[in-house]
Amino acid sequence: MSEADLNAIFDKIRESSPERDPALEGLESILNELQRNDDKKIGIEFECGDCCKKVINGSKLFFIKNFAVLLPARGDCLFLKVFSGGKIVDKQLLRAIIIPASRICAVEINPVQIDS
Repeated sequence: MSEADLNAIFDKIRESSPERDPALEGLESILNELQRNDDKKIGIEFECGDCCKKVINGSKLFFIKNFAVLLPARGDCLFLKVFSGGKIVDKQLLRAIIIPASRICAVEINPVQIDS
């Protein structure tokens, strides 16, 4: 996905979304402080219907309106796992992800993925 494509998506979100939740401003401030060290990775766990999703390997997290945007480091990818019934049902590589902030269960700093 090109930067122009991402900018178009962000513009649509800005135009169509309700005003931003004030609680996100405090969270974003904390995350900005944590992200000053470039070697930290970010993970997000969120709900989607009956499934739980976890995305890791993020480098930059920011909020636009009531959406969280997670991007990997330049030239890298995000790793997404989808869980249903306690089992992994899908894995994906992503260039970016936009998540409704209301669906986020956890934001993780330097998560270590352990597969058994």
